[in-house]
Amino acid sequence: MSTSPRFNPPERLTGVPDPPVVEVAPERPWLTVAETNRLIRQQGLALAVAQAWVLDEIVQVIELPADQEKQLVRQFVEAQGVSSDEELQAWLKKKRLAYADLLYFATKKERLERWQQRRYREEAEIRFLERKLELDAVVYSLLRLKDRDLADELFHRIQAGEADFPSLAESYSEGKEKNTRGLIGPVPLAAGHPELVSRLRVSRPSQLWPPFQVSDLWVVMRFEKLLPAQLNREMRARMVEELFQVWFRERVQLLMNGEPLPPLPYLPPELEPDT
Repeated sequence: MSTSPRFNPPERLTGVPDPPVVEVAPERPWLTVAETNRLIRQQGLALAVAQAWVLDEIVQVIELPADQEKQLVRQFVEAQGVSSDEELQAWLKKKRLAYADLLYFATKKERLERWQQRRYREEAEIRFLERKLELDAVVYSLLRLKDRDLADELFHRIQAGEADFPSLAESYSEGKEKNTRGLIGPVPLAAGHPELVSRLRVSRPSQLWPPFQVSDLWVVMRFEKLLPAQLNREMRARMVEELFQVWFRERVQLLMNGEPLPPLPYLPPELEPDT
């Protein structure tokens, strides 16, 4: 057995137990460091603590103009139903919070968004181009049947113009598309079964596919239209968030593994409001 102090810490020479230093209620120490570490381990809190630490780490590096901080605080307290300085003091006392805590809560979201934008705005377009095939949306019509002969018959009836796809789907389809008269979408192009996706990628509008097998069903499919993804404001924000989440998970995992954390990445200067 190892005799390292890391695994076999010596007893305290004074015999005096460690004092509680970790607060559960503000300014009321309740737990010792050893008790806190035990709770983190035994209650599975390590991940939540690591995530909170990394979020706090990046939020703290973003400064906001004083007038914006005041506006965010005002919006935050109004959302809590607080409308005067006296009510604010009473609210802080009830919640056992300091003003610094209030400032943090009110501005955290804005600080995090600014950090993400500054760090990843220049990489968002590259991420979008890499993911575009997955982000494009499609609309298509679908018929799923257990009987191959019936699938062949319905395919030929649609192809010959003897019947319309929606009516046949409503009458014969054995999938949930029966309730939408065969229509699926808009859905992400890459979200379906591989047998569907491989055909949707190369389809032309109104192209009707002969019956093909997917698991234990026979499928008749018609491609309706492609809705190409566009790098608009919403999509750019989505790409920034995806890039951030990749970095965030990696950094949290390093912390969970007890490995040294690299310095926070460089942040380009903020853009002017009209850019």
